[in-house]
Amino acid sequence: MPDIHDRIREDLMNKEIELWTALTSAEPAPPIIKLSNPEANFLFPKKEVLTLQDERRFRKALRPPFHRFDSYEMLDVRLIIIDLMAGTVTCKVHALRDNKKYRVTSHTTWSQASDGEWRIVTHQETRI
Repeated sequence: MPDIHDRIREDLMNKEIELWTALTSAEPAPPIIKLSNPEANFLFPKKEVLTLQDERRFRKALRPPFHRFDSYEMLDVRLIIIDLMAGTVTCKVHALRDNKKYRVTSHTTWSQASDGEWRIVTHQETRI
């Protein structure tokens, strides 16, 4: 049986994949809102800090073609357990749309909510 830290790492990796699948989808806002802590902060390149406090603004900022990619790949993934209910995932993401490349470093902090689900606390992307 895997130890608790291995299960946390697996949970965080699955959530990060779920996040990036949502980010690169045709309509990212609804699944990202579902994955997020109500007080989450999002820092995307060339955008103001986004929060869920103004959901209309959040949805508008993530309207297509925001991050609509044909494919993406996560590289150099590092998972750090902060404690049994919090962790971070850092990685490089290489994405492609119409032969145009998008390269970022990504950092997401996750916390476990009272319902046991992992929720985004912060997500940041920095272009490289």
